[in-house]
Amino acid sequence: MPPATPTATLQSTITSGPLPVWLTYAPPTITPATAVPPPVSGLNLPAEVQVVALAGLDQDLPFVGRTMALSLLLYNPRLAKASLVTLPGDLYVYIPGYTMQRLNVAYSVGGLEMLFQTLQYNFGLRPSHWVFAHPSDFSKLIDDLGGLNVPVLVPLPDVCGGITGGLMNMNGSLALCYVRYRQSITDFDADQRQQLFLRLLFLRMVEGGNLVRLPTLYKDFQSSVDTDLTLDDLTSYIPLALKLGDPQRVSYFQIAFNEVTPWQIPGKAKASVLLPRLPALQSLIQQAIDAVMVPAPLTDRVSTLVHELTISPTITLTQPATPTLVPSPTISGTPTISPTITLTPTITLTPTITLTPTITLTPTPGPSLTPTLTPTPSETDTLTPTP
Repeated sequence: MPPATPTATLQSTITSGPLPVWLTYAPPTITPATAVPPPVSGLNLPAEVQVVALAGLDQDLPFVGRTMALSLLLYNPRLAKASLVTLPGDLYVYIPGYTMQRLNVAYSVGGLEMLFQTLQYNFGLRPSHWVFAHPSDFSKLIDDLGGLNVPVLVPLPDVCGGITGGLMNMNGSLALCYVRYRQSITDFDADQRQQLFLRLLFLRMVEGGNLVRLPTLYKDFQSSVDTDLTLDDLTSYIPLALKLGDPQRVSYFQIAFNEVTPWQIPGKAKASVLLPRLPALQSLIQQAIDAVMVPAPLTDRVSTLVHELTISPTITLTQPATPTLVPSPTISGTPTISPTITLTPTITLTPTITLTPTITLTPTPGPSLTPTLTPTPSETDTLTPTP
């Protein structure tokens, strides 16, 4: 007969008497190394506040990976306010149906549902949406956006080939190295860097009309990024995203020394983890919720972002190899062409050119523009394009 498992008593069904500390959640299947805390309760969470789990995994597909970076985005669509709470992966929490373990293993052990139950048990918040990206997704997105200008407060000369202080332009691979670097479990600067990159990526997306690229980006990352949000969902959030582009409408919260206690897991390895201080942690979560319930007027920054999205891009034209316009020696004015006219031979313009309906050029005597320009005798020569 096989030996009895030491977790049999933990798995037994409670039929009478008081409920165990985990209440209606699944009991542990592995004996915890320390006492299981009770679930967080009593948060004042209005029904209109939505929660999104944002995670960066430490492995590329086909591996599941741990949640290297994990944040909870709380937003109020009515007031257009948001809070971002970053959670350290080394938090030692109760994973319902498993045991006391680091927060970053919940997803790799039991998938999405186990992670959601872990978040609900230990932080009182259950996400309604999620976006999980892999390392290659993170670096590719930054490269697709042309890199990011990152303000570096603490130089790391021996890390990632050398991180200097001040404003530093980072491509995808350098940004990934920088955001993943952590000196120890109490290196809360690493969590701050995660918040910084989420903020920079979001601002880059809402600035300069970049949201018009949303369909293309969604198609490019659809097969790798794990999310329940459809393209229609994301498109419907564009008005909210533009409002949240005002930095004053987003609050940032980070679990730090006041909310945790460093602790070593008993055993030969004596691995170091962070035990949450429940009252302080719950207070931090409530502050994040309260921040999205405070109304605030929209600033001119939002109007600027809306204007940039409205006028960008102006037009998309294809460019053949030849021919090209050869201007006369001196031309006054700024030549522009109406977007509905095609010159013969086909002329190519890049999307950055500003197009206006008409323009009148006043050239000095000299050779006319080529090719196929028909001059009309008058005091002022006028370009006559061929339909």
